[in-house]
Amino acid sequence: KQWYQRRVAITPGKKWAALNGEYGRSAQLKALIRKGIPRQYRCDVWMSVSTAKALMLSNKGLYNDLVMKCPATGAYKNIKDISDERELKDAEQNLRCMGMDIPRTFPTNRFLKEPAMSDSLQDILVAFSLHKPDIGYISGLSFIVGILLLATRKENGDVMPEECFWLLVCLMGHILPDYFSLSKTRLNFLNDCLVLNTLVRQRKPNIHAHFETFELSFAYKWFMCPMRDVLPIHTLLNVWDALFYEGYAVMFRAIVYWFVLHKQAIKRMSDAGDLASFVNDNFWDGSAWDNYKYMKNVFKKSGNISEESIDTMRDLEKGVKYFYT
Repeated sequence: KQWYQRRVAITPGKKWAALNGEYGRSAQLKALIRKGIPRQYRCDVWMSVSTAKALMLSNKGLYNDLVMKCPATGAYKNIKDISDERELKDAEQNLRCMGMDIPRTFPTNRFLKEPAMSDSLQDILVAFSLHKPDIGYISGLSFIVGILLLATRKENGDVMPEECFWLLVCLMGHILPDYFSLSKTRLNFLNDCLVLNTLVRQRKPNIHAHFETFELSFAYKWFMCPMRDVLPIHTLLNVWDALFYEGYAVMFRAIVYWFVLHKQAIKRMSDAGDLASFVNDNFWDGSAWDNYKYMKNVFKKSGNISEESIDTMRDLEKGVKYFYT
Protein backbone atom coordinates (compact mmCIF):
# COMPACT_ATOMS: atom_id res chain seq x y z
CA LYS A 1 0.00 0.00 0.00
CA GLN A 2 2.83 2.39 0.86
CA TRP A 3 4.57 1.59 -2.41
CA TYR A 4 1.36 2.23 -4.39
CA GLN A 5 0.71 5.56 -2.66
CA ARG A 6 4.31 6.63 -3.32
CA ARG A 7 4.09 5.52 -6.95
CA VAL A 8 0.90 7.49 -7.54
CA ALA A 9 2.52 10.55 -5.98
CA ILE A 10 5.58 10.49 -8.26
CA THR A 11 3.92 9.44 -11.51
CA PRO A 12 4.08 12.62 -13.64
CA GLY A 13 0.63 12.19 -15.17
CA LYS A 14 0.13 15.90 -15.85
CA LYS A 15 3.47 16.11 -17.68
CA TRP A 16 2.51 13.19 -19.90
CA ALA A 17 -0.88 14.72 -20.65
CA ALA A 18 0.81 18.01 -21.52
CA LEU A 19 2.71 16.32 -24.34
CA ASN A 20 -0.59 15.94 -26.23
CA GLY A 21 0.55 12.77 -27.94
CA GLU A 22 3.71 14.37 -29.36
CA TYR A 23 6.62 12.09 -28.54
CA GLY A 24 9.53 13.56 -30.46
CA ARG A 25 12.93 12.91 -28.91
CA SER A 26 13.85 15.36 -26.20
CA ALA A 27 15.56 15.55 -22.83
CA GLN A 28 12.17 15.95 -21.19
CA LEU A 29 10.74 12.83 -22.79
CA LYS A 30 13.85 10.80 -21.94
CA ALA A 31 13.58 11.83 -18.29
CA LEU A 32 9.89 10.98 -18.19
CA ILE A 33 10.45 7.59 -19.78
CA ARG A 34 13.16 6.71 -17.27
CA LYS A 35 10.58 7.21 -14.51
CA GLY A 36 8.23 4.81 -16.27
CA ILE A 37 5.50 5.37 -18.86
CA PRO A 38 1.96 5.35 -17.42
CA ARG A 39 -0.04 2.44 -18.74
CA GLN A 40 -2.50 4.56 -20.73
CA TYR A 41 0.34 6.11 -22.74
CA ARG A 42 2.68 3.14 -23.12
CA CYS A 43 1.44 1.73 -26.43
CA ASP A 44 1.44 5.13 -28.17
CA VAL A 45 4.87 6.06 -26.83
CA TRP A 46 6.46 2.74 -27.79
CA MET A 47 4.92 2.96 -31.25
CA SER A 48 6.23 6.50 -31.76
CA VAL A 49 9.77 6.27 -30.40
CA SER A 50 10.47 2.90 -32.06
CA THR A 51 9.20 4.04 -35.51
CA ALA A 52 6.67 1.17 -35.39
CA LYS A 53 3.84 3.64 -35.94
CA ALA A 54 5.45 4.98 -39.12
CA LEU A 55 6.00 1.44 -40.38
CA MET A 56 2.41 0.46 -39.70
CA LEU A 57 1.03 3.53 -41.47
CA SER A 58 3.25 2.99 -44.51
CA ASN A 59 2.30 -0.70 -44.71
CA LYS A 60 -1.44 -0.55 -44.14
CA GLY A 61 -3.09 -3.96 -44.26
CA LEU A 62 0.17 -5.93 -44.34
CA TYR A 63 -0.33 -7.51 -40.92
CA ASN A 64 -3.83 -8.74 -41.79
CA ASP A 65 -2.59 -10.01 -45.14
CA LEU A 66 0.14 -12.01 -43.42
CA VAL A 67 -2.27 -13.46 -40.88
CA MET A 68 -4.63 -14.51 -43.66
CA LYS A 69 -1.92 -15.79 -45.99
CA CYS A 70 -2.27 -19.17 -44.36
CA PRO A 71 -6.02 -19.74 -43.85
CA ALA A 72 -7.68 -20.07 -40.45
CA THR A 73 -6.01 -16.86 -39.19
CA GLY A 74 -2.50 -18.02 -39.75
CA ALA A 75 -2.78 -21.28 -37.85
CA TYR A 76 -1.38 -23.26 -40.78
CA LYS A 77 -4.61 -25.29 -40.87
CA ASN A 78 -4.26 -25.64 -44.65
CA ILE A 79 -0.56 -26.25 -44.50
CA LYS A 80 -0.75 -28.84 -47.31
CA ASP A 81 -1.80 -26.07 -49.71
CA ILE A 82 1.74 -24.65 -49.57
CA SER A 83 3.39 -25.78 -52.80
CA ASP A 84 7.01 -24.77 -52.18
CA GLU A 85 8.77 -27.68 -50.46
CA ARG A 86 11.16 -25.47 -48.44
CA GLU A 87 8.36 -23.15 -47.36
CA LEU A 88 6.25 -26.14 -46.36
CA LYS A 89 9.07 -27.58 -44.26
CA ASP A 90 9.66 -24.23 -42.55
CA ALA A 91 5.94 -23.80 -41.88
CA GLU A 92 5.66 -27.25 -40.33
CA GLN A 93 8.67 -26.62 -38.10
CA ASN A 94 7.40 -23.20 -37.03
CA LEU A 95 4.01 -24.66 -36.19
CA ARG A 96 5.52 -27.40 -34.06
CA CYS A 97 7.71 -24.94 -32.15
CA MET A 98 4.86 -22.50 -31.60
CA GLY A 99 2.60 -25.30 -30.42
CA MET A 100 5.14 -26.22 -27.75
CA ASP A 101 6.05 -22.66 -26.71
CA ILE A 102 2.70 -20.86 -26.55
CA PRO A 103 1.24 -22.91 -23.64
CA ARG A 104 4.36 -22.30 -21.55
CA THR A 105 4.56 -18.56 -22.25
CA PHE A 106 3.94 -16.99 -18.86
CA PRO A 107 1.59 -19.86 -17.94
CA THR A 108 0.47 -18.24 -14.67
CA ASN A 109 -0.57 -14.95 -16.27
CA ARG A 110 -4.36 -14.86 -16.38
CA PHE A 111 -4.53 -12.23 -19.13
CA LEU A 112 -2.60 -14.35 -21.62
CA LYS A 113 -5.10 -17.15 -21.04
CA GLU A 114 -7.89 -15.01 -22.47
CA PRO A 115 -8.88 -16.26 -25.96
CA ALA A 116 -8.27 -12.86 -27.59
CA MET A 117 -4.76 -12.73 -26.13
CA SER A 118 -3.76 -16.33 -26.88
CA ASP A 119 -5.13 -16.11 -30.43
CA SER A 120 -3.28 -12.85 -31.02
CA LEU A 121 -0.08 -14.38 -29.67
CA GLN A 122 -0.21 -17.10 -32.33
CA ASP A 123 -1.29 -14.72 -35.11
CA ILE A 124 1.60 -12.34 -34.42
CA LEU A 125 4.15 -15.17 -34.35
CA VAL A 126 2.82 -16.58 -37.62
CA ALA A 127 2.74 -13.16 -39.30
CA PHE A 128 6.28 -12.40 -38.20
CA SER A 129 7.64 -15.76 -39.37
CA LEU A 130 6.20 -15.01 -42.82
CA HIS A 131 7.37 -11.39 -42.82
CA LYS A 132 10.91 -12.24 -41.71
CA PRO A 133 11.76 -15.67 -43.13
CA ASP A 134 15.45 -15.11 -42.33
CA ILE A 135 14.38 -15.31 -38.68
CA GLY A 136 11.20 -17.36 -38.94
CA TYR A 137 10.26 -18.58 -35.50
CA ILE A 138 12.83 -19.11 -32.76
CA SER A 139 12.01 -20.47 -29.33
CA GLY A 140 11.71 -17.52 -26.98
CA LEU A 141 9.96 -15.12 -29.35
CA SER A 142 6.65 -16.05 -27.74
CA PHE A 143 7.81 -14.45 -24.48
CA ILE A 144 8.67 -11.20 -26.26
CA VAL A 145 5.26 -11.13 -27.91
CA GLY A 146 3.60 -12.01 -24.61
CA ILE A 147 5.18 -8.98 -22.96
CA LEU A 148 4.19 -6.76 -25.90
CA LEU A 149 0.58 -7.94 -25.62
CA LEU A 150 0.51 -7.30 -21.88
CA ALA A 151 2.14 -3.89 -22.25
CA THR A 152 -0.21 -2.63 -24.96
CA ARG A 153 -3.44 -4.15 -23.63
CA LYS A 154 -5.99 -1.40 -23.05
CA GLU A 155 -7.64 -0.89 -19.68
CA ASN A 156 -10.96 -2.01 -21.15
CA GLY A 157 -9.36 -5.30 -22.22
CA ASP A 158 -8.89 -4.49 -25.91
CA VAL A 159 -5.93 -6.28 -27.52
CA MET A 160 -3.63 -4.53 -30.00
CA PRO A 161 -2.16 -7.31 -32.19
CA GLU A 162 -1.22 -5.16 -35.18
CA GLU A 163 0.66 -2.70 -33.00
CA CYS A 164 2.41 -5.60 -31.26
CA PHE A 165 3.46 -7.03 -34.61
CA TRP A 166 5.12 -3.79 -35.69
CA LEU A 167 6.75 -3.34 -32.29
CA LEU A 168 8.18 -6.83 -32.71
CA VAL A 169 9.46 -5.94 -36.18
CA CYS A 170 11.26 -2.91 -34.72
CA LEU A 171 12.69 -4.85 -31.79
CA MET A 172 14.10 -7.49 -34.10
CA GLY A 173 15.12 -4.99 -36.75
CA HIS A 174 17.03 -2.25 -34.99
CA ILE A 175 16.49 -2.12 -31.22
CA LEU A 176 17.80 -5.47 -30.01
CA PRO A 177 21.16 -6.80 -31.26
CA ASP A 178 21.17 -9.37 -34.07
CA TYR A 179 20.39 -12.35 -31.86
CA PHE A 180 17.73 -13.94 -33.98
CA SER A 181 19.11 -14.45 -37.48
CA LEU A 182 19.24 -18.19 -37.95
CA SER A 183 22.95 -18.21 -38.77
CA LYS A 184 24.01 -16.06 -35.81
CA THR A 185 21.72 -16.80 -32.89
CA ARG A 186 23.94 -18.90 -30.65
CA LEU A 187 27.15 -17.07 -31.51
CA ASN A 188 25.79 -13.62 -30.67
CA PHE A 189 24.12 -14.72 -27.45
CA LEU A 190 27.33 -16.27 -26.21
CA ASN A 191 29.38 -13.31 -27.31
CA ASP A 192 27.21 -10.96 -25.27
CA CYS A 193 27.50 -13.25 -22.24
CA LEU A 194 31.24 -12.60 -22.49
CA VAL A 195 30.62 -8.87 -22.91
CA LEU A 196 28.45 -8.91 -19.80
CA ASN A 197 31.21 -10.64 -17.88
CA THR A 198 33.66 -7.93 -18.99
CA LEU A 199 31.27 -5.12 -18.05
CA VAL A 200 30.78 -6.44 -14.53
CA ARG A 201 34.53 -6.98 -14.15
CA GLN A 202 35.37 -3.45 -15.29
CA ARG A 203 32.62 -1.54 -13.53
CA LYS A 204 32.01 -3.64 -10.43
CA PRO A 205 35.28 -5.52 -9.75
CA ASN A 206 34.40 -6.14 -6.09
CA ILE A 207 31.31 -8.04 -7.20
CA HIS A 208 32.98 -9.77 -10.13
CA ALA A 209 35.71 -11.11 -7.83
CA HIS A 210 33.14 -13.45 -6.30
CA PHE A 211 32.29 -15.15 -9.58
CA GLU A 212 35.26 -14.46 -11.85
CA THR A 213 35.58 -18.17 -12.65
CA PHE A 214 31.87 -18.61 -13.31
CA GLU A 215 30.35 -19.00 -16.74
CA LEU A 216 27.49 -16.59 -17.37
CA SER A 217 25.89 -18.63 -20.13
CA PHE A 218 22.64 -18.77 -18.15
CA ALA A 219 22.25 -15.04 -18.82
CA TYR A 220 21.39 -15.72 -22.47
CA LYS A 221 17.66 -15.59 -21.68
CA TRP A 222 18.10 -12.06 -20.32
CA PHE A 223 19.27 -11.06 -23.79
CA MET A 224 16.72 -13.10 -25.75
CA CYS A 225 13.84 -11.53 -23.82
CA PRO A 226 15.33 -8.65 -21.81
CA MET A 227 15.22 -9.27 -18.05
CA ARG A 228 12.58 -11.99 -18.26
CA ASP A 229 12.07 -14.01 -15.07
CA VAL A 230 14.17 -11.70 -12.88
CA LEU A 231 11.84 -8.72 -12.40
CA PRO A 232 8.16 -8.28 -11.49
CA ILE A 233 6.14 -7.32 -14.55
CA HIS A 234 5.63 -3.63 -13.68
CA THR A 235 9.38 -3.15 -13.20
CA LEU A 236 10.14 -5.19 -16.30
CA LEU A 237 7.90 -2.92 -18.38
CA ASN A 238 9.78 0.14 -17.10
CA VAL A 239 13.05 -1.42 -18.30
CA TRP A 240 11.40 -1.94 -21.68
CA ASP A 241 10.18 1.67 -21.67
CA ALA A 242 13.79 2.81 -21.61
CA LEU A 243 14.84 0.04 -24.00
CA PHE A 244 12.50 1.29 -26.72
CA TYR A 245 13.75 4.86 -26.34
CA GLU A 246 17.46 4.43 -25.60
CA GLY A 247 18.34 1.12 -27.24
CA TYR A 248 19.91 -2.11 -26.09
CA ALA A 249 22.53 -0.49 -23.82
CA VAL A 250 19.69 -0.21 -21.29
CA MET A 251 19.48 -4.00 -21.24
CA PHE A 252 23.14 -4.30 -20.22
CA ARG A 253 22.78 -1.55 -17.61
CA ALA A 254 19.77 -3.29 -16.07
CA ILE A 255 21.63 -6.60 -15.89
CA VAL A 256 24.74 -5.02 -14.35
CA TYR A 257 22.58 -3.34 -11.73
CA TRP A 258 20.91 -6.68 -10.99
CA PHE A 259 24.32 -7.96 -9.90
CA VAL A 260 24.80 -4.85 -7.75
CA LEU A 261 21.39 -5.33 -6.16
CA HIS A 262 22.16 -8.93 -5.24
CA LYS A 263 25.84 -8.56 -4.36
CA GLN A 264 25.41 -9.89 -0.80
CA ALA A 265 23.80 -13.08 -2.07
CA ILE A 266 26.47 -13.43 -4.77
CA LYS A 267 29.21 -13.27 -2.13
CA ARG A 268 27.80 -16.44 -0.55
CA MET A 269 27.91 -18.44 -3.80
CA SER A 270 30.65 -20.95 -4.49
CA ASP A 271 30.09 -21.83 -8.15
CA ALA A 272 28.09 -21.05 -11.28
CA GLY A 273 25.45 -23.58 -10.26
CA ASP A 274 24.67 -21.58 -7.12
CA LEU A 275 24.35 -18.41 -9.19
CA ALA A 276 22.11 -20.04 -11.79
CA SER A 277 19.92 -21.54 -9.06
CA PHE A 278 19.60 -18.16 -7.40
CA VAL A 279 18.47 -16.63 -10.69
CA ASN A 280 15.92 -19.39 -11.28
CA ASP A 281 14.57 -19.67 -7.73
CA ASN A 282 14.80 -16.17 -6.32
CA PHE A 283 13.84 -13.87 -9.16
CA TRP A 284 10.97 -12.56 -7.04
CA ASP A 285 12.36 -11.53 -3.66
CA GLY A 286 10.85 -8.07 -3.39
CA SER A 287 14.08 -6.22 -4.11
CA ALA A 288 12.80 -4.82 -7.41
CA TRP A 289 9.19 -4.21 -6.42
CA ASP A 290 9.70 -0.44 -6.24
CA ASN A 291 10.06 0.11 -9.98
CA TYR A 292 10.79 3.83 -9.67
CA LYS A 293 13.68 3.22 -7.27
CA TYR A 294 14.92 0.30 -9.36
CA MET A 295 15.05 2.32 -12.58
CA LYS A 296 16.69 5.27 -10.85
CA ASN A 297 19.48 2.98 -9.65
CA VAL A 298 19.83 1.26 -13.04
CA PHE A 299 21.10 4.56 -14.44
CA LYS A 300 22.87 5.69 -11.28
CA LYS A 301 24.74 2.55 -10.20
CA SER A 302 25.42 0.58 -13.38
CA GLY A 303 28.00 2.97 -14.77
CA ASN A 304 27.95 4.72 -18.12
CA ILE A 305 27.39 1.96 -20.68
CA SER A 306 26.84 2.96 -24.31
CA GLU A 307 26.10 0.95 -27.43
CA GLU A 308 29.45 2.10 -28.83
CA SER A 309 31.36 0.65 -25.86
CA ILE A 310 29.39 -2.59 -26.10
CA ASP A 311 30.16 -2.90 -29.81
CA THR A 312 33.87 -2.39 -29.09
CA MET A 313 33.80 -5.15 -26.48
CA ARG A 314 31.98 -7.44 -28.89
CA ASP A 315 34.76 -7.03 -31.44
CA LEU A 316 37.34 -7.88 -28.78
CA GLU A 317 35.44 -10.89 -27.48
CA LYS A 318 34.92 -12.39 -30.94
CA GLY A 319 38.51 -13.52 -30.86
CA VAL A 320 38.04 -15.35 -27.57
CA LYS A 321 37.50 -19.10 -27.63
CA TYR A 322 34.04 -19.82 -26.30
CA PHE A 323 33.93 -21.91 -23.18
CA TYR A 324 30.24 -22.72 -23.48
CA THR A 325 29.37 -26.03 -25.11
